[in-house]
Amino acid sequence: MTEAKVLRWLGMICLLAGIARIGMTPTAIAWGTDSPQELTFGYIACVLMSVGTIALYLAQSRETGVLGFIGALGMIVGNILTTALVFTTFILDTSQDPPEGLAVAITGMGSMIGMMGGTLLLTILTFRAKVFPIWVPILFVVMMASMFLPVADNKYFAFFWGLAYVGAGFCIWTGRLKPREQSLYTAEAAGAQVRA
Repeated sequence: MTEAKVLRWLGMICLLAGIARIGMTPTAIAWGTDSPQELTFGYIACVLMSVGTIALYLAQSRETGVLGFIGALGMIVGNILTTALVFTTFILDTSQDPPEGLAVAITGMGSMIGMMGGTLLLTILTFRAKVFPIWVPILFVVMMASMFLPVADNKYFAFFWGLAYVGAGFCIWTGRLKPREQSLYTAEAAGAQVRA
């Protein structure tokens, strides 16, 4: 399988991850926050996003370099930790208080730092790389800004988070990325104009 085909299929996983994440919003509205329906969508989304984030990085790996890898790794680790936290809700009695303790606190903090820190870093690098259409990194900015919506339990954050992954996955899967030669040529041309 060629690199382009692998990237295309990873892009499909990224798109599906976004759709699963979007599914959390209507299920939270219909059945409530942390309902089994919402958590099922969230669990599926976390698993798929752990893989789909690889596509976000690979599509622009030459342009984002080591920092892009660190951002993507933070997002992947954050999703894996969230997957573990969500999984505990399936195996524990939900009528009792949720688990507490140092391990749960560290996992939750690591998940938030990894996902939000990695997303912020990769979004900035995606703006600079110019491989994706400009609206893709804008969707990630909107996603991060939606964390501050004054809505109880912020049920809409998952919608914007999923939308950003759907947009990125769609561009990767359909090949709507700027060719690397073109982006490198544009960078060289811009450097020549600055020197002139």
